[in-house]
Amino acid sequence: QAIQNGARGCTMCDVTEDSLCTGGILADYEECDRVGRLLGEKVAQSKEIRVRTARGTDICGQIEGREVQYETGMFGNPGDFASLPNSEINISPIEGTSEGKAVIDVRIMSVGVTRDQPVTLIVKDGLVRDIQGGSMAEQFGEILAGLKDESAYNFAEFGIGLNPVARRYATNQEDLGTLGNVHHGIGSNYAIGGKVKAPCHIDGTYKDAIVELDGKVVMDCGKVLI
Repeated sequence: QAIQNGARGCTMCDVTEDSLCTGGILADYEECDRVGRLLGEKVAQSKEIRVRTARGTDICGQIEGREVQYETGMFGNPGDFASLPNSEINISPIEGTSEGKAVIDVRIMSVGVTRDQPVTLIVKDGLVRDIQGGSMAEQFGEILAGLKDESAYNFAEFGIGLNPVARRYATNQEDLGTLGNVHHGIGSNYAIGGKVKAPCHIDGTYKDAIVELDGKVVMDCGKVLI
């Protein structure tokens, strides 16, 4: 409501003193915003998004008609919103359309860094149907099961990092925003253009992503191809 009334907003989840002094916070956010707007324009014109990685991620979702969210780090105008030291654009796929698997090899919010113990999410009909891996996969599964609500398994988001100086594995916000990283929110999407209001929104992030829009590669491991 504050944003709608012209306030500017910024979230700084898990902020540390260190993250305010070095790493992603030192980015050229105007350049991040410029790149994000170019990429976001292509996303907004597309019907389907697909993300692949060499580690096994291959997941797609229908996005036609969904609004792109710009959380690039710039929030100078009334109603703008940012998330620092993150810089990203994101979009919520149409409910029930996402299919595939995502190998989370950077971090799961509230669980921890998955670099040495990747967690694989199996997605069918827009829901996380299986969570595979070791103890971190079990922990994530227990978190979702404990909410006792099927909406907690909703595949809610495709998020694309834009920040070239963010440090991988340093903080959750930097992982979300690192150029070359992609993340998926699980649970609620109502705040980013969807229809699901779940008891959670938990992000899982992975690196070295290849992003396709309607079959055309637009980002390859951090290199923007538009």
